[in-house]
Amino acid sequence: MNRLMTEKETALMVGMSVHWLRRKRWEGGGIPFIKMSQRGAVRYEEETVRHYLDERFRTSTHDPGKR
Repeated sequence: MNRLMTEKETALMVGMSVHWLRRKRWEGGGIPFIKMSQRGAVRYEEETVRHYLDERFRTSTHDPGKR
């Protein structure tokens, strides 16, 4: 397993807020996460976050991205 990151570390890495991460977890479709306990401790694997970002790279507004 690779390094586990906190919400704050992950938010900084992706350039979004902790609130955005929490909303995406609730809505679905966000970065895959690990729930550490019933009390709500959440961590993100660094490799998974990098993969999430890589999948969103585009070369233009017309670029559909990876398929």
